[in-house]
Amino acid sequence: MSHLSIARLTTLTLLVLAGALAPAAQAQYTVPPDNPFVSNPLARGEIYVYGMRNPYRWSFDRLNGDMWIGDVGGSNPDQEEITHLSAASIAGANLGWNCFSGTVVKTGCAAPNHHPPVYQYPSGPDVVIGGYVVRDPDLGAFAGTYLFAKLNTGIYRLDGGTATNLGLTAAAVSGFGEDGVGHLYATSLNGPVYRLTQNGSALALSSIGNFTQPVAVAAAPGDAQRLFVVEQTGTVKLRTGDQTSDFLDLTSLVKSGGEQGLLAFAPAPDYPTSGRVFAFYTDQGNDLQLDEFRRTAESPDRSDVSTRRPVLTIQHDQAQNHNGGQLLFGPDGKLYLSTGDGGTQGDPEGDAQSQASLLGKILRIDVGIPPSAIDTAAPTLRTKAKGRQRLLRLRGAVAYVRCSENCAVVVGGRLHVGKRSYRLRRVKTLGPANKRVRMKVPLGSKARRAIKQGVRRHRRVRVDVTLRARDAIGNRSKPASRAVRLKRG
Repeated sequence: MSHLSIARLTTLTLLVLAGALAPAAQAQYTVPPDNPFVSNPLARGEIYVYGMRNPYRWSFDRLNGDMWIGDVGGSNPDQEEITHLSAASIAGANLGWNCFSGTVVKTGCAAPNHHPPVYQYPSGPDVVIGGYVVRDPDLGAFAGTYLFAKLNTGIYRLDGGTATNLGLTAAAVSGFGEDGVGHLYATSLNGPVYRLTQNGSALALSSIGNFTQPVAVAAAPGDAQRLFVVEQTGTVKLRTGDQTSDFLDLTSLVKSGGEQGLLAFAPAPDYPTSGRVFAFYTDQGNDLQLDEFRRTAESPDRSDVSTRRPVLTIQHDQAQNHNGGQLLFGPDGKLYLSTGDGGTQGDPEGDAQSQASLLGKILRIDVGIPPSAIDTAAPTLRTKAKGRQRLLRLRGAVAYVRCSENCAVVVGGRLHVGKRSYRLRRVKTLGPANKRVRMKVPLGSKARRAIKQGVRRHRRVRVDVTLRARDAIGNRSKPASRAVRLKRG
């Protein structure tokens, strides 16, 4: 996907750069000043992640902001791959294509800041469909598990570097998505859209209706009532409760078939007040197009092609495949979209590795989401710990925490034995909103020996426990501390 570069914070009207833009295209957005390549005059400022062949589906972990990318391969010995990027390592990450396909060396070129996949398998018809880390409150048995699909063989779970087929009957899985509160869905090109449910400890599928080649679902943050269903042919349906209605018809703009079509859709974080939505598709000239639309004045939940405002056009007329396809608002309120490498076999042009091209990338742009729509509130952390504990028997000090929202909690501490002090290892735990989580500051062998010696010498023993929470956007709670004394016996 190619677009914008050097002009930074101004609303950009672009020149045509070496095959990067469709003629006379205008970009209606700004480049965030903290994007990783903004200061490089030879790079496109919108680039956030690069070195991909066809990142058709990827996602954010709504608990900690990590990114999981499914990158579609080509033909053997190329690889289908899944890459995990921690929130701190996303900006500027290089997934390696076309120097590597997975861990298979391709051209032997350099790939700076290369992040290899956490899972890969040989390319073929069973292409990878990137999924989500489960944060659905109704899927407790799968909490924290990454689920994805292979097109022909269904839904898998990933544990370490091992993928397990869950044995579900879903065929032709084309995408995954979440509603506004984290419930998880899967779409099938055959027509059904499924809500992922739990039957005992097993994953199950519950159809919410049949559609025309559905490829994605989307929802505004916090909205559990509205679910947008994206159809490859160019239409967006809106499901409210058990009712389905027409929301937006783009069939006159969209070229559909094969890997082309309406690829993704994202309501703005402030959709309830602004009515803004964004669509990403292949246009009639095979180029990649990002547009903004608005809710019509006549209906609170309907849009029309006449409200179209082009945002970004990326030249892609050299091929009909490898279009990328995901469009998501991040927890920071910025819009992220993925582009394929242009479709030429093996990317001989080197677009995926080139920082002067927007092809083979995940882009990050600012489309003017107001600060009021972005979460800037720090999570509230409630903690509880018994004042006296059997530290040696527990091999640590135990505290219970409850976070006001999905967050990552770090617990650490210092052991005091008489006048001596020992720093204890920090531990990180992911905590679902408003759920009590047990955490322990572990005592290493050195700390346990110090306690035993202190007990023999009648020294006072205390562990000062410190805790702090961080949400997906990076907001941090105030630190909390608890003093735990040794309970003898």
